[in-house]
Parts: sequence; C-alpha cells; structure tokens
Amino acid sequence: MILALSLLFVLPLLLIGVVLLADDLREEIISIYSGEKLKRRKKAELHQLELEFPSVVELFAILVSAGQSPSAALLRISEVSSGEFARLLHECVHEMRHGAPLSVALELINDVVKSPSIRRFNDSILIAMERGTPLTDVLMRQVEEVRQAQRSQMLERAGKAEIALMIPVVFLILPVSVLFALWPSYFALGQNMGF
Repeated sequence: MILALSLLFVLPLLLIGVVLLADDLREEIISIYSGEKLKRRKKAELHQLELEFPSVVELFAILVSAGQSPSAALLRISEVSSGEFARLLHECVHEMRHGAPLSVALELINDVVKSPSIRRFNDSILIAMERGTPLTDVLMRQVEEVRQAQRSQMLERAGKAEIALMIPVVFLILPVSVLFALWPSYFALGQNMGF
C-alpha cells in the first residue's frame, strides 16, 4: 500500500522531470542547429561577396581612371550593379550621403565583411588617398592582385574537387574492373584444379 502510494507520488514527478529535460534538450538542439545554419549562410554570403568582388574592383578602377572621385564611383557602382556586394555598397553610400567620409564608409565595409582581400583593397585605397599616390595606379595593381587571388582560389577548389572525384574511381570502379579482369582466370583455374 505504501509502495503504491509512493509510486503514485514519484511517477508524476519523474514524468514532469522527463518532459522538462526533453524540452531543454529540444531547445539546445534547435539552438545548435540554428547556429550551424547561420554559419553556413554567412559563409555562403562571404563566398558570394568574394565572387562579385573582382568585377566591382575593375568597375571601380575604370570609373576612377575616367576621372570620377572614389565616392562618386562607389555611388555609381551601387546604382548600376546588383548582388550582395552592391547591397553592401548601397549601405556604404547611404552612410556617405549622411555625412560620413569615405574612410568611415570603407571601414564599415571592413567591419561587416571579414574578408582579407576586401580589407586589403579598402586599406590600399585609404593609404593611397592619404599619401596622395595616384589612385589609378594603385587600383590597377589591386585589380591584378584580386584576379590573381581569385585564380588561386579556383585552382585550390579544383584540386580539392579532383581529389574528391578520385574516391569513387579508386574505391568503386577500379576494384570492379580488377574483378572483371581476374574473374575469368580465377574461374578457369578453379575448373582446371577440379573445384
């Protein structure tokens, strides 16, 4: 009787504990999953920005070499281009329209995007403007550097893809072809030996 009463008292407490623990675990799993999803989304956005970056740099270099100021060139690029980088430039131009200098706007881009190539480009523009270096020469060197970095990234990705494609060849196709080549001789040896 006492055992039955104690079970009636303990069993609901255990059930409540399991429900609360399951709820905490569910919330923990959801937070981990959403964190991983956010990381993947940010990585995809950064990849998209870096893909668009060389063409934006070339357009910027062309506009500045044509005689436009860097601020006007950024404004023009944000108006005519589309994509992730254009959206970022639109925010940068918005800050410049509200009185922020170009250096602050470029630092805003550096803070939002954690890309070393974009940071290096922005820093080289700022240094060239501070020192009075001809901006077109600096921009042409930057265009070449950005294109070279993009080529090396593409070659690196291609090398990784090539290795990934070797896995099915080595583990699936090669053993099957060796089996097809050796099976008739193994079968013939078995018949000659009397197996």
